[in-house]
Amino acid sequence: MTELLRAQPQRVTRVVVQQGRDFPAVRELAAAAGRPVDVLDRRGLERLLDPALARGIVAVAESPLRADVRDLLYPGDASRRTTGGRRLLVALDGVLDPRNLGAIVRSAEFFGAAGVFYPRDRAATLSAAAVRASAGASERLAMACVPNLARALDECKDAGYWIVGTVVSGGRELASLVPELPEELVLVLGSEERGLRRLTEERCDFLATIPGASEFASLNVSCAAAVALAGLA
Repeated sequence: MTELLRAQPQRVTRVVVQQGRDFPAVRELAAAAGRPVDVLDRRGLERLLDPALARGIVAVAESPLRADVRDLLYPGDASRRTTGGRRLLVALDGVLDPRNLGAIVRSAEFFGAAGVFYPRDRAATLSAAAVRASAGASERLAMACVPNLARALDECKDAGYWIVGTVVSGGRELASLVPELPEELVLVLGSEERGLRRLTEERCDFLATIPGASEFASLNVSCAAAVALAGLA
């Protein structure tokens, strides 16, 4: 909510607060943006949004304009880079849990990625749950929903990007791979259950594995994203 009002206040139509609750920071931002703040009782607020998501306050806003993958590749202005100077994009190959999507977006924004893209079908979308899990990062990071992930990765390669796919086993250890990697990269993360699909893996220039002390366990995809992003940043 606060990140939306800070980053894109023009999208907000109004803010609705539950009767008896007070959100001074949000009220201040709404007032600065010239957006009205309405007060409703609990039942009225629940008619707008699931109470588990609303938590006493709701922003009624226009849907964000999502970028095309070409907008991520050719931003047209000073492009965002990591602290290490990389131009880094994140691609998601069928991540299904919106909370994982949101957590990955949060990590991508934190570590300086320039954008995230994901397939339109058989994948989580930027729902209210994903936005909440992103802790506002979805309002600050360029995102694209693509009709065909394999084709989008081909566009990235044509634009000079190298593709790094994460796999549970069979790849090189990420830390040993990092010094060889070029500045312009796409980090690809697979789905929670199946990992990378064959067509996606075929487009990877490098396959990276995050080593662990356990022979049997693997990281949740959002945790793997944070580790990989920290290593690549």
